[in-house]
Amino acid sequence: MGVQTLPELVGHRGWPVRFPENFLEGFAAAVSAGACWLECDVQVSADGVPFVCHDVSLKRTANLDRDITHMRATELDVVSIGERQRFGEQHAGARLPRLDALIAWLESQSHVTLFVEIKRESLLHHGTAAVVGRVMDELRVAPGQCSVISFDHDCLVHARNLGAPTIGWAVESVTDEIRRLAKALNPDYLFTDERVFADIHAALPGPWQWVPYHTEDARRAMELARHGATLVETNDIGGLLQAAEFIQT
Repeated sequence: MGVQTLPELVGHRGWPVRFPENFLEGFAAAVSAGACWLECDVQVSADGVPFVCHDVSLKRTANLDRDITHMRATELDVVSIGERQRFGEQHAGARLPRLDALIAWLESQSHVTLFVEIKRESLLHHGTAAVVGRVMDELRVAPGQCSVISFDHDCLVHARNLGAPTIGWAVESVTDEIRRLAKALNPDYLFTDERVFADIHAALPGPWQWVPYHTEDARRAMELARHGATLVETNDIGGLLQAAEFIQT
């Protein structure tokens, strides 16, 4: 047996075990804890401004029963995403961040790579070309540090056509059509749920790097890496990076 660290961990939505998800302070804390890889989510406002948020609804994170795609950017700028159900008033001042604010911070973290997931709800509401175009405009500030990812295949085709240096496709199952699309798209990364990683990894061989999401268990992260994962997403990036032991058997 030997002790092994895992630098190939991705801060899934920052460090949501400790901070509200997709919160600027959470991303910064993840990097301070040693993260070199981060993942964020993007939804787009009614007036076309990309915001860093997973759900199209603000109900879960802000206790506000409204959709981002129906609100203007100036309305969203004052929304608190402090997740009171999880954190009480600890992060009551947390504001829903615009993507350009996250990218501006990323510029100062030259060793960090950010996976930017474009969400389907915004693609459906605004149209793929409009959403991908706006997001790519924001990412051009730090092009070498950002990788566009999505569950939506057409979104990734548009991103690549607009100059995305790397792309990642999230897949939930494998069919003949998915095999055909994966071969044609040839993404740099394939993402999938860690619970089905073994099956999907075996059914979809190719040159891409694998990124299962997510685990908060150090031993499970090591197991995923041994079975072909290049990167492993986690909600507890600091906890896993600071774990006393990563056991390699």
